[in-house]
Amino acid sequence: MTVLHSPNPLKIEQAAEGYRYSIEPFLLADFVRPQPGCRILDVGTGCGIIPLLLMTYRTADEIVAVEIQKSLYDIAVRNISQNDALGKIRLIHSDFIKVEPDAVDGLFDLILSNPPYRKINTGRRNASQEKTVARHELAMDLKSLAAKSNDLLKEGGILVLAYPPIRLAETLEQLRAHRLYPNRLRFVHGYESAEARIFLVEATKERQVDCIVEPPLYVYNKDGSYSSEMEEIYASFNCSGRTNHVEEKRNGSRAR
Repeated sequence: MTVLHSPNPLKIEQAAEGYRYSIEPFLLADFVRPQPGCRILDVGTGCGIIPLLLMTYRTADEIVAVEIQKSLYDIAVRNISQNDALGKIRLIHSDFIKVEPDAVDGLFDLILSNPPYRKINTGRRNASQEKTVARHELAMDLKSLAAKSNDLLKEGGILVLAYPPIRLAETLEQLRAHRLYPNRLRFVHGYESAEARIFLVEATKERQVDCIVEPPLYVYNKDGSYSSEMEEIYASFNCSGRTNHVEEKRNGSRAR
């Protein structure tokens, strides 16, 4: 797919303390294949990074982004505004599980999410409530995410998720239980010799097809530099490496 670049880097503000995005938004935005004229929904948008990345494809009629945490929603509003995307991206401050089709003007062709990875009683909770909600299934678990995605997708619509491999069997089970049938799967490794850290899965509503396991993605070379494929992913969004892929604002006590 050809990506049309913007002449300027994205301007992204993140919180000085609290939840901050990592590599997953770039992996998800690269993995999806939005078709011309599609409607896209990003679940748990955080600071709005995924909709802004998807905007570079210039294929969607509309991108809607939902965020339950008011602090992150406020940052996303600023990010969408300062990147001149208010007419292209619609932000909703809401619990995704409570969103009804009428509230978002109908069903979607594509839903994607970088959801909370950890079950409620697993892993150590962070002192930051913002990080805890973003990382643990306090407000939305895998089952409810799959069920609500089914409600909001058109027949033949696509759901794309990122999870750690420990949750692979559970993810595939829940997707199929909600008539979302996996058709593409890709594992992401830090290094070629390392175990996978993340998997990306694409599932289609109501349509069963063979699931293709794509070649693995290695993020780093042996010397710690980015692999050529990872560099290509950043470059496809007009980015040049993890530390300078966006013009990131920092501002002490307020969100950045």
